[in-house]
Amino acid sequence: MHRITQYSFLVIILCFSIEVAFKLKYYQDKLFSPFNATTPSEKYLALWDSLSSSANAETLNSKRLFLIGDSFFDAEEYGGEESYVPYFTEFSLEKNWDFFNLTLAGTDINDHKNIWSQIRDQPNNIYVFSIKVHDIGKIKSNDIIIKNSFNASSEVSFKSKLISLMSKSELIYLLKDTLHQLYMWWVNTPAPFTHLYKVMVTPPDYDLLELSNFLTTLNKKKGFVIVLINYPYNFKYDIKQLSQSSLYNFFNNHNLTNLKIFQSPLITNKKESVNWRNVHPNSASMKEVFNFIQQEILNKK
Repeated sequence: MHRITQYSFLVIILCFSIEVAFKLKYYQDKLFSPFNATTPSEKYLALWDSLSSSANAETLNSKRLFLIGDSFFDAEEYGGEESYVPYFTEFSLEKNWDFFNLTLAGTDINDHKNIWSQIRDQPNNIYVFSIKVHDIGKIKSNDIIIKNSFNASSEVSFKSKLISLMSKSELIYLLKDTLHQLYMWWVNTPAPFTHLYKVMVTPPDYDLLELSNFLTTLNKKKGFVIVLINYPYNFKYDIKQLSQSSLYNFFNNHNLTNLKIFQSPLITNKKESVNWRNVHPNSASMKEVFNFIQQEILNKK
């Protein structure tokens, strides 16, 4: 009994030490961020303000290429050199097109939707739009948000508080990521109760309805629109299993005249991420996806 107590104490000390080590590594960003720091949404609006005049200038023959998305398109903060921007910049220069980089880490689909609505319709515009599966469900109507918050119970409140408390632990996140990797390797589907499982396998109907409405809006834009659906790149997907998921079939069954939808695992499926935990694509997968998109644009033209 005494030995069990000693081992238990050592395990607790080990876990505490790892947790402290994580906190010491990341404490500067998490505890001492500037009080009046500009939010990604505010930065994104400022970026658009600086580009809007030239982006919306009315011309007859000039082609414009817009890259719209978050860190899945420009992950330099996460991986050092991981960015689509140089690829599309060089491509635009070769074609003598105007290139507008509207990618920014920390933004989400609602930020992109806001900027999208301010781009003037012009038939010579080309859009490459990124939607990451993590954003599925973020486009919600006010009535849905009110309805969901109204039905909150004390049990849900306690559960959310517990999850919030656990989410502050870096050690728990490391354990969760490790178990998720093992589960994906073993079963070839996201682990139940994870966010990825919810958005890929069992997305709520109202989330898919909001997403469908958004895709319909994208389809109404003049010009040529490519939408890249970015799945986490730190997993290798079994395509047969993937084709049975609700989200895959939702995108696969959308036939829109002015819109091409491509799902990233069907372009590259080699577990090419920045690292085993980071879901952002690395340079190898970015290059492969870029070559695919570039060919689609050239085929259209």
